[in-house]
Amino acid sequence: MQALWGAALALPWLARLVHTARTLPDKDSAFEETDSTLAGLTDAVSDPSFALAFVKSFIMILATEIGDETFIIAAIMAMRNSRRIVYAGAMSALVFMTVISTALGYVLPNLISKEATQHAATALYTIFGVRLFWVAWKAGPAQNNQEEMEEVQQKLDAAKGEQHSRMRSLVAGLCSAIFLEACILTFIAEWGDRSQIATITLAAEYNPFGVTVGAILGHCLCTGTAVLGGKLLAMRISQRTVALCGKMRDK
Repeated sequence: MQALWGAALALPWLARLVHTARTLPDKDSAFEETDSTLAGLTDAVSDPSFALAFVKSFIMILATEIGDETFIIAAIMAMRNSRRIVYAGAMSALVFMTVISTALGYVLPNLISKEATQHAATALYTIFGVRLFWVAWKAGPAQNNQEEMEEVQQKLDAAKGEQHSRMRSLVAGLCSAIFLEACILTFIAEWGDRSQIATITLAAEYNPFGVTVGAILGHCLCTGTAVLGGKLLAMRISQRTVALCGKMRDK
């Protein structure tokens, strides 16, 4: 009797298992889909436009992020906290921002004409070029970056003082407060920054996959340099050098 009851209870589960097995994709079709996906990725990476976009975005990030506000934020936070946590938090924000910027640059040409997109990109590059020349001229050849370091330090202290205990208690069990602080501050500092605008314009003109990979690797290198010894580097690199390098990159 117990065996009959057990069989009766097992029948619905067995029927569901058979139905699930029938609805699963065929093994060969699954392999074919995987092969087609890998082939598509291989074609995208081997495309010459990918390499050009990769190099341009990588150099652009190096020229605009070394000594930038996000660079200094990571450097200062890494001196007080775990470098790995600060690096993870900052990179999470930068990767997310890069994906958003590339998506915007990829979508814009589909919403407006290609000619208008090119004119907008030219105007943005011209504006940034003039601005960088202005920063280089105003900074002076031997200006120390101590004032900028102190300004970022004040922002970090203010942000830490404005944190609400209720919010901290809600997220304390999910992830580190240092991780969140590095992520949020980096995201806010990067939003509207010249590197974000440049990423959007590059993605509108070049291979978006190459722009994304190049920008992310550039951020990895810059942020890694910041958390390892960024304060010393930021103190030694003048604003004029950074601005002129950024202008040479636009050329």
